[in-house]
Amino acid sequence: MARSSWKFFYINSSLYKYGFINKFRNIKIPKVFSRSSIVSKIFFKKIIPFYKGNSYIKILFTKHQLGFKIGEFGVTRKPFNFPIKTKKNKR
Repeated sequence: MARSSWKFFYINSSLYKYGFINKFRNIKIPKVFSRSSIVSKIFFKKIIPFYKGNSYIKILFTKHQLGFKIGEFGVTRKPFNFPIKTKKNKR
């Protein structure tokens, strides 16, 4: 079920503070654990590290990523490769 239209989009409080306060003074970039936060105009052309489950990923947000959730850009699945079969030597 979608979020109600009368509610404002969700941004984690640490990200919200970083986006607005960083215009006036440099503060340390927060590490994001909330993957459900929406990428807004505050984060345009900024690098923000977020936790993908076992490590941190740093992402530079572009104009094409605005409006999406942060968690959509961190792939958590390992790629699957078929095992290589070796031929047996016939004697």
